[in-house]
Amino acid sequence: MIQNAFQSIKDDFQRSLFYWLTFVLTTIFMFVFFQIACSPSIGMTFIDSHNSIVTTLSVFVIFICLLSVFFANDFYVKKKSKELAIQLVCGATFRQLTVFLLSQTVILFCLAIPIAFLLSYLLLSLLPLTITFSQEGMNVTLSMMAFEVFWCTILNLGYAYRSSIVMLIQGDRASLKQPLSLPFHFSKQMKKGLILVMFVGPIVLLYIYGKETSSTILFSMIGMIGLYQFLGQIIIPDMDQWIQQKLDSYLSLVYLGFLRRDIIFMKNHIVFQIASDVLMIGLFVMGIDNTLYMILIYVSFLATHCLLSLTILFRFSTEMIEREKLVVTLKRIGYENDALKKILRKEIILLYGMILLLGLFYLFNILLSLYLHGLMDFMILVVMILTFMIPLMLCAIINHYQYQKQMNID
Repeated sequence: MIQNAFQSIKDDFQRSLFYWLTFVLTTIFMFVFFQIACSPSIGMTFIDSHNSIVTTLSVFVIFICLLSVFFANDFYVKKKSKELAIQLVCGATFRQLTVFLLSQTVILFCLAIPIAFLLSYLLLSLLPLTITFSQEGMNVTLSMMAFEVFWCTILNLGYAYRSSIVMLIQGDRASLKQPLSLPFHFSKQMKKGLILVMFVGPIVLLYIYGKETSSTILFSMIGMIGLYQFLGQIIIPDMDQWIQQKLDSYLSLVYLGFLRRDIIFMKNHIVFQIASDVLMIGLFVMGIDNTLYMILIYVSFLATHCLLSLTILFRFSTEMIEREKLVVTLKRIGYENDALKKILRKEIILLYGMILLLGLFYLFNILLSLYLHGLMDFMILVVMILTFMIPLMLCAIINHYQYQKQMNID
């Protein structure tokens, strides 16, 4: 099985590379974060004046890393469903499937460790501070790395245990659940109005009361509830109407239908990513007078945003696997490659464009309100905006390339 695991990694090099990259990035993130947080040369330990904030941030960092590994593992394993089905047909047992999946995870993880530590030391050397090596930080990082392997083991055990030949061949069919709505009965227009107030209102309050950092975080989190409802109760129903109006346009009908499905599946990811970014900005401002603390929060902001962008990439990539049969059907009924390329390109542009616009709507207004209240320099504002945009734009490019290759329409 271990020899088969090596061969499987080689045969599926591209997806193995993405899985490996997730291990590299999470390891770099945890190592750099805990080296800064625990470095004795700068005195920021878990018992200083920043205790509660750093501890909360540490828990959040670990959670984001585990979430990223979960989605990377889910994408990697689901793509191997037919390969696992063949092994079951050939008489493989639950134990053999588990060893097969776990071997690939351990191999990729071991290959990631030396690269991750090398890049971590390089990154620390580039920071405008002298960071003394912290054994406490190393111990925490190694503990979290061991837990990542354990986490992947549990995930793969669960997948191997519930696997059947029929399920693996058909693939997992995620249900299109209806979004949660407001727990009150209002007219359609009144419900839209309330949701828009929840979505836009906190931005107005930020400009009025945004001088207090705690207010920035509070109003922004209220806005995230409004954003969730905005996606589920306004965007998706409106898209249903747009689709009905586009029945005579064979291109629009398909890409709007695909986009609607994307939003339903990825709504939670989108809201969580923007909420995470908003929280990091609030914490960043709390330490605006402490250079070290600002660096720690910015590193956390950059890393969590990149990792959460990867979760969106992996979630979309998983949906591609489920959609392959739909594209085959479209080809059979007469859709040519040029038309399919336009459909896939418009879907990617609209999906990532929506994520960027919704995120920028909140982040730009939060940063601008902080700038107007004298809590943030203009250059920091620009850096934060670029940090938000660039990873998502790169993920859009990667997803577009993957999409065309997956659907055989290069």
